Amino acid sequence: MTGEELLSREEGPVHRLTLNRPARRNALTPDLAAAIATELELIEERGAARVVILGGAGGHFCAGLDLHWLRSLGSLPPVTELQRGLTLFQSAVLAIVRCPLPVLAEIRGTVAGFGLDLAIACDMRLAHSGATFTSAFARMGLVPDGGSTFTLPRLLGPGQALRFLMAGETLSAAQACALGLVDEIRDESELEMAVEAMAKSIAGAAPSSVRTIKRLVRGDELGALEQALVSEGAAQILALQSPEFHRRLEAFAAR
Repeated sequence: MTGEELLSREEGPVHRLTLNRPARRNALTPDLAAAIATELELIEERGAARVVILGGAGGHFCAGLDLHWLRSLGSLPPVTELQRGLTLFQSAVLAIVRCPLPVLAEIRGTVAGFGLDLAIACDMRLAHSGATFTSAFARMGLVPDGGSTFTLPRLLGPGQALRFLMAGETLSAAQACALGLVDEIRDESELEMAVEAMAKSIAGAAPSSVRTIKRLVRGDELGALEQALVSEGAAQILALQSPEFHRRLEAFAAR
């Protein structure tokens, strides 16, 4: 998978992971999500990197679950297959939070559905001024399954999180930054430089301090996130089997 749908490149103490399905706006399949989790573990094991940058090819971060993959399972997909896919998707989120190294999201273009979950799992988010953010789950008759019912209230507050998740609004980068969904926005000419400057600044700090700080800041979050993923997953399995979702999926496919 690495080298094809997930590009993995070591740049000294900075390691870049790039989702590489530009024709699908980097929409995720279970295998691609699993590759993200595996590669993060390997990066840590190699010991050369001090910070990871996660981005997407072709001008987009990630459009979420690849609904073409979901439709390929048939009109009545086996629950075991849905559960397998869900477990692999969630493994990417957990790998980001568990990774001892800080993970920075470099965000351009579309950030939707599980792509949003992936972005907010990262430790910091720097976005292009033209990026857009939407949950999209409720519009499809689904529920979040990558932890955003837990993470978004922590970032935005309960009211804003509920509005964002329920109303299906699309936020501009400026709106997302004002709400605290992203940490910084830059124009295209400046974004890569800003991400690299942040990564190099972190990489220049004492590695033991950086790892300990991430553990102290995010350690208490992990157990609650894991429980939220279990609850979200159970609700999503039911939603994926509902007539409401299948009606909306067929309407989406027809468009």
